[in-house]
Amino acid sequence: MTDYKRTGRDRGDGATRKSLLQQIHADFPGTRTDAQRARLLAAMREAGHVTTTEARLFLEVMNPSQRVTELRNQGAEIDTAWTLEPSEAGRDPHRQARYVLIPNQGGGIAAELAGLLALALVAGLLLGGVLR
Repeated sequence: MTDYKRTGRDRGDGATRKSLLQQIHADFPGTRTDAQRARLLAAMREAGHVTTTEARLFLEVMNPSQRVTELRNQGAEIDTAWTLEPSEAGRDPHRQARYVLIPNQGGGIAAELAGLLALALVAGLLLGGVLR
């Protein structure tokens, strides 16, 4: 998780959220797809979620659904929640995607456990006389 106090970033709503997304855009400049994916991933991590409108307006990701598909293909677990959000013009709400990064729930070996297993393997090889 990101330490918001250390980075000075805030997950709040309104102008603070907008400035957070704008800062993420500044952190990953460019129009290449890898920069767009990096911005989306950072926004989901740091802001909690990102909507289609936010991705287009503040992150300059014109096709967020394609970038999310690419992130999923790279192994990111991203949930899509459908929501009604006001349009950019402030008119009637539109149905749009809200993308949320699913935190890693484990399934892999923690770094500490992997280190202990490696030490045990080396100790076993030393005791068995394989290593000298």
